[in-house]
Amino acid sequence: SASASETSQTLSVRRKPIPRKGHTKSRRGCFACKRRKVKCQETQPACLNCSRIGLKCEYPPPPELSSLASQVWQLEPTQSQPPFTMQDFRFFHHFILNAFPPLPMNGDGVWQSVAALSHQYDYLLHAMLGLAASHLSLFGDDSSSVALSYRVKALQSLNQALNTPPTSNIEADARFATVLALAFQASTMPEGMVEWVTMARGCGIIARSEAIYTSEKSIFFTLGQQGVSRSIKRLTPRDPKNLPELPTEDLVREFLVSLRAIAPLCSSPIEVMFLAEIERAAKLATVSADEAFAALTGQYVMLSHASEEEYAPFTNPENYAVQLLLIHFSLIEYAMGARTLSEEGIKFVYRKWAAIRWVGRLVDTLPEEFHQYLEWPIKYAQ
Repeated sequence: SASASETSQTLSVRRKPIPRKGHTKSRRGCFACKRRKVKCQETQPACLNCSRIGLKCEYPPPPELSSLASQVWQLEPTQSQPPFTMQDFRFFHHFILNAFPPLPMNGDGVWQSVAALSHQYDYLLHAMLGLAASHLSLFGDDSSSVALSYRVKALQSLNQALNTPPTSNIEADARFATVLALAFQASTMPEGMVEWVTMARGCGIIARSEAIYTSEKSIFFTLGQQGVSRSIKRLTPRDPKNLPELPTEDLVREFLVSLRAIAPLCSSPIEVMFLAEIERAAKLATVSADEAFAALTGQYVMLSHASEEEYAPFTNPENYAVQLLLIHFSLIEYAMGARTLSEEGIKFVYRKWAAIRWVGRLVDTLPEEFHQYLEWPIKYAQ
């Protein structure tokens, strides 16, 4: 009936639950109220709930100041200290276009791949920026001090990383690229001649320990001695009209006379071997510039295989024979590289300015009695 229907609707309405009045959740309430699932008044030293029913009232400890500070630090530095400046981006751009190392030969793509890794490895990024800054300083840019700052950061970060083995082929490549960039940066520094060859030796040591030159998984695979020889042959022009002009016999003869004059000063086996290999390459120069250049690159392999004890004469700042050997080596290597590699040899140009700086520094720093051994380097550098 109509009356029964109305009664049923009334009962159904009455059965609807009355919604509870919500309240703001207590996040700093006492433990007792949390267990009982009731709102805590958060009054100190005891809340009203615990006081009324006689419970022990305990609160969680307040947040530590160090924890709050760390949260603030994570949020703030991007606003107060941006990780990179416009100057950093300028150097990065210059590195990719003009300042990457000239090895591997024809290796633009290799260094673009390396640049793509730099955001993962601080030491690599700082080495790249340092080389770019040093490269610009060769052409009048006042960036030598910032270049040194990048170099220090790269070396510190790299030394820390070398305490543990690389976890991947990519990390091994990043470490190798860092040392290679540091080596070429040293080659742009007036006081960097000995450090240049020492860092180059470091490249060989890392390459051997991480199978850089023998593993096709490495982007630097072509830097092995066989790969370098193939690259030289591929890049050397084969058209007789385009072949680089060979050094004159007079130039080679004068170089050999200057080099042999140093021989009596060489007192260690590694110095004697180093001189003999330079002499062998110079003799090849009048026959084949590319074979001479390939022979010179083998010097780095020899140095990388030397033990610390054997290599020690190269790190002695008072070993003037080594410094004279290195300036002869760097000048003849530049000459052969620039002639052999045609257009690719243009990338060796900054080595020319570095060698000129090194000659000038030796004139200033070598004792007077050693200046006679600098006559040919000075003449050639001019």
